[in-house]
Amino acid sequence: MKIIAVMICLIGCVLIYCSHRNQNLLKQHLPKKYAVTGLFLLIISVVLLFYSVPKLVAIYMWSMTLIAVWSLIPFVALFKKNTPHETSASTKNST
Repeated sequence: MKIIAVMICLIGCVLIYCSHRNQNLLKQHLPKKYAVTGLFLLIISVVLLFYSVPKLVAIYMWSMTLIAVWSLIPFVALFKKNTPHETSASTKNST
């Protein structure tokens, strides 16, 4: 049950991150309904953690998952293949 709760928390964090306008993981940010879904998943995960572990441990696991995911997700964009934004055949002036 603990692993499921942490995975739900991870998915919720990713959905909230990807729905923000300043994210750099996707080309366009996700609609706000995904942020609400992510928030709902975070609430479900903390409730599942409350039922599976002691309350203090549940809050600690939940907050550490949030901190770790939101700290490391921006670095995932560094591993993406670098594609140029503009494609041009040549930059030289042919005069």
